[in-house]
Amino acid sequence: MSEPDAPPNAAPRRGPGCFTTLLLTLFAVMIVGGVVIWKVVDSGFGMKWLKEHFQKQTITETFRESVKRIASTQGDVLELATLESEETVTKFDTKSLFNDVVYLGTTVSEIRAMVVYRYHLKLSDDWNLRVENGRCVVIAPVVRPSLPPAIRSETVEKKSEAGWLRFNASENLAELEKGMTSILEQRASTPGKLRHVREACRESVAKFVQHWVLREQKLHEQEGIREIVVIFPDEPAAKDAAESRKLPATLKLDVNAD
Repeated sequence: MSEPDAPPNAAPRRGPGCFTTLLLTLFAVMIVGGVVIWKVVDSGFGMKWLKEHFQKQTITETFRESVKRIASTQGDVLELATLESEETVTKFDTKSLFNDVVYLGTTVSEIRAMVVYRYHLKLSDDWNLRVENGRCVVIAPVVRPSLPPAIRSETVEKKSEAGWLRFNASENLAELEKGMTSILEQRASTPGKLRHVREACRESVAKFVQHWVLREQKLHEQEGIREIVVIFPDEPAAKDAAESRKLPATLKLDVNAD
């Protein structure tokens, strides 16, 4: 009689050792990671990195929100600079007959006056700010002339002389007076006029931004912005960060100022 088959051996039960090892490994990783983070923060590098990257990501948005509040309560125009210039406008009227064979003369009318040009920017236009190594680089909106220019009436001088067979001196002068404002508006936007006021406009923008920067640093107990550099959209540095780093400060800040 054959012996009955022996029952198969039962699978061995796993002990708690594997689970305990996994927990200990995770706990060790957490401790090591915590020590590394603490060392980074304790060295000051971590807070500096967070602060700089936070500023870079939010400073333009925060400034735009502030500008929108200003624009909604005080208007959309930030006055930047004025330029007073003596201007002369002239109108010539030449007359001839028979395909210029018979010359009848030229009437010349002239108006001279002191003119005040004003320049501004629109707060609602696009702004861009970034912070690099303590410098707040501001790409400001385009500078615009405030139209029409103001003519100082007490300085106006007029003269008009008719040609030898012309009798329209008064009419020619009247037409010149009628078109004078349009002529001055065109002159207000010329590169020469804008070049004269560019640096004054730059300083005005820097002072405007200064009030906001100092207020924000005080509210958030942040420091570190020591200079403001203002760039206008038509300048090469507006599209080249390397060029912007070479520019001198438009305004140096006293971070302890109220």
